[in-house]
Amino acid sequence: MRALRLLLSAVALCALCACGSRKSIAPIDLLRELPRAERRAARPVDQAIRSDLVDVGGDVRPAIVTDAPARVTWSLRLPSSAWLRTEVALVPDSQQATPRGVTVRVGVSDDRSYDELLRQHLDPSVAGHASSWMPLEVNLEEYAGWKWSLFYHPARTTWRLIINADAAPGGAVAWVRPMIVVK
Repeated sequence: MRALRLLLSAVALCALCACGSRKSIAPIDLLRELPRAERRAARPVDQAIRSDLVDVGGDVRPAIVTDAPARVTWSLRLPSSAWLRTEVALVPDSQQATPRGVTVRVGVSDDRSYDELLRQHLDPSVAGHASSWMPLEVNLEEYAGWKWSLFYHPARTTWRLIINADAAPGGAVAWVRPMIVVK
């Protein structure tokens, strides 16, 4: 009986600690972390993946611009209840005057497997893809926090959060200040 009370007390204490720590987590600004991220592109990386102020329909915002094909990978531990929040829009790439199509993808890897969490095709002929920001939210909760498992410990794992701009046929996309937030 005493062991059961001790176990229940420990579980309650863990639950209180987990709930209380969520409120103190500051968002992770991936735009600010861009210099420490791994960047890969078909063209010279500093031209194909860059931070810039981007004007889309008169709305100017700080963003990461990726000329397709390009990939940015951040290595980080995710807080409990984590979500990736950003907005995207087609923009002219460094070699074209008008926007062309791009497929954006967001995924997570632990160096053993890759999980694609979002795939969105952006087409300049579709209303809004090149003239306004399109909000994107990706749930990262499966890769964060504490789980009831003997073997799966996402809070101890350094994840690779990956954003891709795939050539379709090969334009550029701006990602407005991507942030990891706690919901």
